Amino acid sequence: MIVCPILSGSSGNATYVESGSSRVLVDAGGTGIAIETNLRQIGVDPRSLTSLLVTHAHDDHIRGLGVLSRRYGLPIYASEGVWKQIETGKLGRISTRFIKRFRSFNGGVVDLGDLRATYFSTPHDSYDSVGYVLDDGSAKFGIATDIGHVTPNMRERLSGCDVVLLEANYDYEMLVNGSYPYPLKQRILGPEGHLDNRDAGKFAVELVRNGVRHLFLGHLSENNNSQELAYRAVRDALLEAGVDLDKDCDVYMTRRYEPSRKLVL
Repeated sequence: MIVCPILSGSSGNATYVESGSSRVLVDAGGTGIAIETNLRQIGVDPRSLTSLLVTHAHDDHIRGLGVLSRRYGLPIYASEGVWKQIETGKLGRISTRFIKRFRSFNGGVVDLGDLRATYFSTPHDSYDSVGYVLDDGSAKFGIATDIGHVTPNMRERLSGCDVVLLEANYDYEMLVNGSYPYPLKQRILGPEGHLDNRDAGKFAVELVRNGVRHLFLGHLSENNNSQELAYRAVRDALLEAGVDLDKDCDVYMTRRYEPSRKLVL
């Protein structure tokens, strides 16, 4: 399996996952041009993509969906609730044969050829949002971003993953003392908002104790966080829990406008 977040931040979110003949993007929040450029930077021809998965309908996760689907003939997999929102959006025409719906209730599995995607509900203020675990039989990759809090179901689904893309969206002090209007601060802080650095650190400890060996920290706020603050918070939580960062777990920062580190598992 190959895993590489190619966009993670205010410019958009997209993660490339490859195994065998399956080449999947989870979310396509950048422009079509940005996503294509970043794929080529990691040695992937955009024409080789086989499918698109969507976590939720916020613009920074779906901006490039329509372009990529039309240009490369790609099916788009999303929950029924996400499709209801996408269909009222501005993605342009999407062929009905590329619209792949699933019911998120109680989770389930999408067969993507050499990859299987297990989906599960996530607590975010975008209706019917989901996370995914992609499994090729030898390695598992999970996505846990755009989550206001960590649920028991998420803990269960992500346990045993080899790699997790974990949200570390904001530094609490920066957000509370920053310039955002009060209603927006409350939305971000709420149970269906985003995960802050401290809670990301706590969850990171649980993940490592349950088998995760590689962590990407992603979806950092451009205005209320920094790579240094996010990394330090998660690193310190792991160290305090007795995790050996040289042996037990690698922690990588995602990049906002260019591909992050590519993992080959």
